[in-house]
Amino acid sequence: MFEKIIEKINRAESVGIFTHINPDGDALGSSFSLKSVLKSMGKKTEVFICGDIESRVDELIEKGEVTGLKPEGCDLLIAVDSADIQRLGKWSDFFTAHKNTIAIDHHKTHVKFAGETVVKDISSTCELMVGLYSEMDIDLSIEVAKNLYIGIVTDTGNFKYSSVTADTHRVAAELIEKGINFADIAKKLFDTVTKEYLMLKMRATEKLEFYCGERVALLTLSDADFEKYNISEADSSSLVVFPCSVKGVEVGIYIRQRGDNEYKVSLRSVNKVDVAEIACKFGGGGHMRASGYSVDVPGLENNIRELIAEIEKQLD
Repeated sequence: MFEKIIEKINRAESVGIFTHINPDGDALGSSFSLKSVLKSMGKKTEVFICGDIESRVDELIEKGEVTGLKPEGCDLLIAVDSADIQRLGKWSDFFTAHKNTIAIDHHKTHVKFAGETVVKDISSTCELMVGLYSEMDIDLSIEVAKNLYIGIVTDTGNFKYSSVTADTHRVAAELIEKGINFADIAKKLFDTVTKEYLMLKMRATEKLEFYCGERVALLTLSDADFEKYNISEADSSSLVVFPCSVKGVEVGIYIRQRGDNEYKVSLRSVNKVDVAEIACKFGGGGHMRASGYSVDVPGLENNIRELIAEIEKQLD
């Protein structure tokens, strides 16, 4: 599965690692685990981040030493956990122009943009990376195991999502056997919040709207909401699943308004609705139960009506 990718890695001397803008636990876990593995192979390597990172994830990830390697000094570029080239943000053009590139991803809507690509629709890119390291015959250090576990546990909602399989649990067990403190990781990621987050969640509760006989819940938050409670978008990322946490709701919609005309729409499905199919119709993508797209228009009323109509088709 990874033969061609491993060949490229073995030939490379300096490797730049990239992931999607505003990286989450899976993006960071796969990126920095790869950095550590490549360093153990004697490669020059660095992770290049674009956007904001959730502080509690940032504090847990083992990043290693900053190497000083620059993107233009890399003879191989590897993108992880990015469904399309635009997700690389400011690095998109640089990555496209490079002649030696790899993409490793777990989004079923992945649009190929690298020279060599491995995509598998599983729980997380970190679960996929475990397969890569196994094929490379890498003995995982506790730091690498910790990063991979963080990626898996965050992208599965602490093993709650339908993307979780028996293999996911087997991989997690292998990582735990390396000696990671999984209880501490879970406590810090899922059972600890700030006062600012609680205040924003109260505001989010007030702003919830319901459609389709209360089977669809919609939450819209703007810059003003985040500024009022002095909290970053990265540190409130778990609100994306808040609308679909209401009993009876089949689809949750979270809209993050930036400025007057920019909207990021995140979709979550509880049961039968394929939100990846819906997101694709609006130029986005993702997974069957978790997808999204962006809209750049003055106002969003028409798009919301069209979105609700598409969801209603599947509900009916």
